[in-house]
Amino acid sequence: MNAQDRMDCDVIVIGAGLAGLTAANRAAELGLSVMLLERQSEARHVCASRTNGGVFHVGFRSVHAAPETLYEAVRSANEGFGPEPVARALADEALRGIDWLKGQGTEFTRLEPDHGWKDEVLAPVGFHDKTEMAWQGLGADRLIARLEKRLVEQGGRSMRGVRARSLVEEDGRIVGVRAEVDGQPRTFHADAVVLADGGFEGNADMVRQYITAYPEHLLLRGCESGLGDGIRMAEAVGARLLGMSSFYGHILSADSLHREGLSPFPFLEFLASAGMLVDRQGDRFVDETMGGHYTSNALARQGDGLGVVLFDHAMWEGIGRHFFCPPNPNLVNAGGTLHRADSIEDVARLAGLPPARVRQQMEQLNQETRLKEAAAGSEEAERRRAMTAYAKGKHPHEPFEQAPFYAAPVCAALTSTLGGVEIDAAGRVIDVRGVPIAGLYAAGSCTGGVEGGPAVGYIGGLIKALVFGLAAAEHIARENLIARENQHIARENLIARENR
Repeated sequence: MNAQDRMDCDVIVIGAGLAGLTAANRAAELGLSVMLLERQSEARHVCASRTNGGVFHVGFRSVHAAPETLYEAVRSANEGFGPEPVARALADEALRGIDWLKGQGTEFTRLEPDHGWKDEVLAPVGFHDKTEMAWQGLGADRLIARLEKRLVEQGGRSMRGVRARSLVEEDGRIVGVRAEVDGQPRTFHADAVVLADGGFEGNADMVRQYITAYPEHLLLRGCESGLGDGIRMAEAVGARLLGMSSFYGHILSADSLHREGLSPFPFLEFLASAGMLVDRQGDRFVDETMGGHYTSNALARQGDGLGVVLFDHAMWEGIGRHFFCPPNPNLVNAGGTLHRADSIEDVARLAGLPPARVRQQMEQLNQETRLKEAAAGSEEAERRRAMTAYAKGKHPHEPFEQAPFYAAPVCAALTSTLGGVEIDAAGRVIDVRGVPIAGLYAAGSCTGGVEGGPAVGYIGGLIKALVFGLAAAEHIARENLIARENQHIARENLIARENR
């Protein structure tokens, strides 16, 4: 008996987040029989697709921008990392993906001001004014529930409490999944498999292997649902992995590692970019103005993954009050450590840093900052100082001038990983030779090369999941149609030969 004879369905989708539900629903729309497998048993399972802010953008550009503009935004953010055709597909198909979601009854709204990229936001929007994550009943939560319901209406099957363990391979093609259901082994067969179970942020062993030697000092700011099962299964059948060391992250109080109420907010990267971020020897190790995602990655990789943000009173009263749930006053109100002293040397001592080294680092940074301001002119310097760009957590350095001075111990906080299996523009998984693995597809956070890389370019998890969920389903449908046409032709030829 071959795989086709015992096939449970046309396509198996692993993971019931946005990527998986998009792939499953689109496949069902195109006439394929679909089985969706989700590891978590809860009907309202917590996943990254549910707990995000609901903003669909491409590299902090509106999905309504010209595809060439979106393509340039992707390639610029990633500094050319990842396959060019994949970036092109993301840019070309972003708006069509939004239109498809609207066709499923998804409600969108616009934030004002939209800053050029917050014009397609899942409704209703939740506003964060406290140091805890709100998601129940908001736009992303409603979207996942709506897509789950829609899949059932279209005849798709969904099973919960199923953890995929390995892929079934026959004659060089993936034809199914070996899984555990209620602790018992079970094999599911299909003509194609879509991996869409997220990243590996919830897997401490993989975090240690790919990101930091000190995962205990890297706060998991997001969900624990991403265990990296899809990535490991794909690697076991020869898939190439890309960008595994980069993650979407922020800089939080180091007290968040052992104290509630300091995660997922407030961010300290704005204060770091205005002031400075040093390791526990008092040395700067990164350009703080590169933004929170970049600096949190650098922090996680240096030394033991811990550091200290230093700033002065003007920064604390200025950029320190920027953004929702800002560090001033929420850091102190939530019990986070904030050292304060009238001199930079004294605040360094309080933070356990070498005072002379911190003074040297501050004076050097002040000199560089003033030279840049002089070159730009006072008016431009003030404009840049007033600029706040949450999109990348960027803010220009300011000179340390106004006592008292402050020091906040910090750690990196991982929301989601950005690396994973390489895919092509159709969502097909690519092997180590650069060839698609027949029958195997991937979408969402288990994929690599779409964002991340050395520049830690963040493109947008929602749009990535949506575009390549659609791409995978549509390619599977085309392949299925071709296979059926070939079978029909073969039957017609056989009948013709028998009738001769």
